[in-house]
Amino acid sequence: MKKYIADSAVFIMGNCPITAADMVTIPHVEDEMKSEDAALRYDLSIAEGLRVEAVEDEFLESIKEQAAQTRDIEKLSGTDLGILAKALEYHEKLGDDAVLITDDFAVQNIAARLGIAVMPVAQRVIKDQIIWQKQCIGCFRHFKDGDECPVCGSPLRKKMKKKVNQKPKTI
Repeated sequence: MKKYIADSAVFIMGNCPITAADMVTIPHVEDEMKSEDAALRYDLSIAEGLRVEAVEDEFLESIKEQAAQTRDIEKLSGTDLGILAKALEYHEKLGDDAVLITDDFAVQNIAARLGIAVMPVAQRVIKDQIIWQKQCIGCFRHFKDGDECPVCGSPLRKKMKKKVNQKPKTI
């Protein structure tokens, strides 16, 4: 039986076809319910069997390492990292029967890297996995991270380093 790991988009968008009893999420997702409608959908899902589980440190550290390698770490929130960690935990238990429900492209990028199946809520699924780098807008040198060029002092911007033809598995 499939288990669906629900990102906040499930409750914010409100058009997920999966029953709450088949979903699991993390406590931090509740913090992202800014509208009354989203909060209501979240509360109703809990009443209908949505499981809210803590994130285990070992999986969170693994996700942080992967996100650092793709340079998505700067874009991912604590909730994003946590939901990915929960998805990795279930992926290790259930394989392809664990499906991450998210619209976040950076989250999908890490999921693709780890072989975790993805189901979008309202957006499309990413076409390729991307590894990012920073490029100076002044001298055009490339760096792994930072906000300011250590050579000329100009701002750094995020730029695609390479595409890996590896779409996430989709449901």
